[in-house]
Amino acid sequence: MSYSEIDRRRRGRRKKKNYFRNIAITVLVILGLYWIGFYSGAFDIKEVTVDGNVHYTSAQVKELSGVTMGDNIFRTRVSEIQQRLERDPYIRSAEVRWALPDGLDITIDERTESVLIEYADGYAIVDYDGVILRLTKERLIMPVIAGLTPIDPEEGKALKAEEAGLLKPGLDFIKFVIEQNFYIKRLDLGGVIPRAYVFDRLVLEGELSDMTKNIREIKRIVANLDSSGVERGTISVGSDSCSFSPEIRN
Repeated sequence: MSYSEIDRRRRGRRKKKNYFRNIAITVLVILGLYWIGFYSGAFDIKEVTVDGNVHYTSAQVKELSGVTMGDNIFRTRVSEIQQRLERDPYIRSAEVRWALPDGLDITIDERTESVLIEYADGYAIVDYDGVILRLTKERLIMPVIAGLTPIDPEEGKALKAEEAGLLKPGLDFIKFVIEQNFYIKRLDLGGVIPRAYVFDRLVLEGELSDMTKNIREIKRIVANLDSSGVERGTISVGSDSCSFSPEIRN
């Protein structure tokens, strides 16, 4: 056997030894990291931060999340936490992220109580998407939509009404006037023509599309009436004009 052949075989044996040694080191490193990650306590949850909450306090969001302080962060499934949070009617969406080494960051997008939908047993509090946040018998200070017939209202579900084509336009109209710094106490969609109550006895009467189109003129008329102490009458809203009458039509 030549010297070169002997040397080649020696190099081959060294490569095999180095290969197995590297595998052993890699396995030991992985086992060490596994132990540190899951058993050392270095990655146990010690802090949970909450952002985006208005309706709920941070403590309430943490409670809804079901996160337990001291749980290992790598054993905590953020997708399950998000699903638990999003089951709550007030939480439109939730994002949960690890904040290594020992924290979780929770960011939520909340729904806002916007409109009361009147029905036989009280009111359904909904946001502008029509999702029922809760049911109540209390008349809260927010716009009311009357004249609809809700079908089996349930918290956390989108409100359904027998008058399916009226709900969304009514919600969109309320949202629009609020954005215009105007306020409607009550929107009655139960008649042939919608009626929007600015005060208890000052009424806008007309199609919602016409009220939307003429919102500036409506605001001007209401401001003039208010400055004169007039809180009673009917403002008839057409496609091109608005007119005031001190009478209230039944």
